[in-house]
Amino acid sequence: MSIHRNFGRTGAVLAALGIATFATGAMAEDSVTLRMVGAWAPSVSPYAEVGTKFAEFVNENSGGKITINYVGADDVVPTFDQPEALVNGVFDVWYGAPNYWAGIIPGGYVTELSTELVPDGGPGSDIYGYMIDMYAKHGVRYLGHAAGDIGVGSHFLLSQKEVKGLDDLKGMKLRVPPLTRYFVHAAGAESVTLPPSEVFLAMDRGTVNGFTWPVADGFTNYGWQTVTKYMVDEPMYRSGTGIDMNLDKWNELTEDQQKILLDAVAKTQEWTRGRFAEAQDEQEKKMLEAGMQKLELSDEEAARWTKLAQDSLWEYLATVMSEDELSGAKKLLASK
Repeated sequence: MSIHRNFGRTGAVLAALGIATFATGAMAEDSVTLRMVGAWAPSVSPYAEVGTKFAEFVNENSGGKITINYVGADDVVPTFDQPEALVNGVFDVWYGAPNYWAGIIPGGYVTELSTELVPDGGPGSDIYGYMIDMYAKHGVRYLGHAAGDIGVGSHFLLSQKEVKGLDDLKGMKLRVPPLTRYFVHAAGAESVTLPPSEVFLAMDRGTVNGFTWPVADGFTNYGWQTVTKYMVDEPMYRSGTGIDMNLDKWNELTEDQQKILLDAVAKTQEWTRGRFAEAQDEQEKKMLEAGMQKLELSDEEAARWTKLAQDSLWEYLATVMSEDELSGAKKLLASK
């Protein structure tokens, strides 16, 4: 979903929250409190737990030098307005889906295509440095992308129809987020845009034949296992949770405070792999108990599936990223 800049609305939110802004380069303090907003409430999704776990690591290990205060989710700022609000200093730290940056930072979710264990390689890696540079151009300090192992916590196709390969997707109507739209189009299916709250009814009435979703993200919490027959057990993209910070606020911190945050990022990325594996196992068990079936593709079809997923998203990114950014991303992230 594109994010439209609305400085008046952001200013109103700023005033409502009572947050003061400070000039870049303000004197660093020995102790600082950072306000964090997330795309999803912790009670809703394991993906939200990534953001709150990061805050927990910071608060536990900073010795009082940094405190992260979680102030809410869409009850504070509407979900898709949050990235812009972070840029404008409405709050200091944010967590959410990396692809929510699409309207502000073209290619800002390119780590969804990563084949590394940690999508961005973790603090200090070449990929991580690339992402820092990309985000900094837009007033954001990139902190990290936390995800499961490759294939865990990823996006999967859920369907009412048995799918044995890409050719079976032709003509299907599939509910998708922006991330998987290009794969669906390339496979000859029709994409349908619906909020998650409308997926159940659309599947139940046959308005759509299927949808894509990272099943570790509370799939059965929505009751979708009662209106869905199949899960194609072939992952697409890395999904996960991004953590980012207002760049001016980052620059106000001491080097020691910045290191505390980066250490917490690395710990969060390691913790997330185990948590997502646990969440996906929990969800798949409930799905199978409800009568759903997992469909395994042949080796040949699995290879075609993965190639089309990667190629279709790279082709789209080529239309929104500069040539230098695209070549740099491909060098660092493309399948080996």
